Amino acid sequence: MSRFVPLLLLPFLLGAHQAAEAPLPNIKFPAEVVAANGKKIDVAKLAKNQHVVVVTLKATWCQVCQQQIIRIKKQLDRIKHCSVSFLVLSPGPADELRAIQKNTGFPYPFIPDNNLEIGTSMQLVLSEKNQELIPGIFILNPDRSVGWMQLGRNAVRYGDPQLLAAINCGDWI
Repeated sequence: MSRFVPLLLLPFLLGAHQAAEAPLPNIKFPAEVVAANGKKIDVAKLAKNQHVVVVTLKATWCQVCQQQIIRIKKQLDRIKHCSVSFLVLSPGPADELRAIQKNTGFPYPFIPDNNLEIGTSMQLVLSEKNQELIPGIFILNPDRSVGWMQLGRNAVRYGDPQLLAAINCGDWI
């Protein structure tokens, strides 16, 4: 039995969240948000013209979440023809999000979710007490409703192939 204990602990070591497609909430992403750099983003206009993919970070300290951003960044050249734009949503102060953006080199806006307002409206709050969002990826429809969603992420399952299939953009991962 003792030789199986490490196998039983593996899910806890890799992360408790398993990526899974989620039921779609009947809600809309805000029409306008303010990025960590202070610029306003017209999400309503953006969603009408492109596939808008929102990547949520659990919190600014989440290294697996930052790896997700790096994984997507490495594939941007291969999906540039797909009319896809990204937004990164995370609790935490804007200065920490700007630091993550600089460290990852991700060229799309990072949106600070102050007081979990967006996370609450999108039903994505993991812990109000700890100021954490459910890590995940979702794609907005042109009306800013959620067209596809995958929740959960860990060090061995990021959901990249599922995102690819959802945006129908070819083999980029």
